[in-house]
Amino acid sequence: MTLIFTVLLLLAVVLRFFTPKKPNYLFGYQLGSAKKSIEHWRLANKYASNYMIILYSLALILSLIFDYKKYDGYLIVLSILVIGFLVMYFDIESRLKKIENNSSQ
Repeated sequence: MTLIFTVLLLLAVVLRFFTPKKPNYLFGYQLGSAKKSIEHWRLANKYASNYMIILYSLALILSLIFDYKKYDGYLIVLSILVIGFLVMYFDIESRLKKIENNSSQ
């Protein structure tokens, strides 16, 4: 599990520093209204990569601690990830709606 979290953390860092310029179906934040405009795309990927770096770092640290202590805590780590991704989704979508509301006024 530690190897998986390490790879995911590296992918999140790559997303942070090498965000695709235009919306695509291969790499980047694909949920909700991120593909409505270039501004939406950039903002969604910026916040998503920050959230993912934090979540995967936390998961990696917890995984290393649980492995060291010989404790089976995978359910705890996965629960934190699911909750974190739900928070990420709702936060990013609310930020994108604020952009949409501000641009329509």
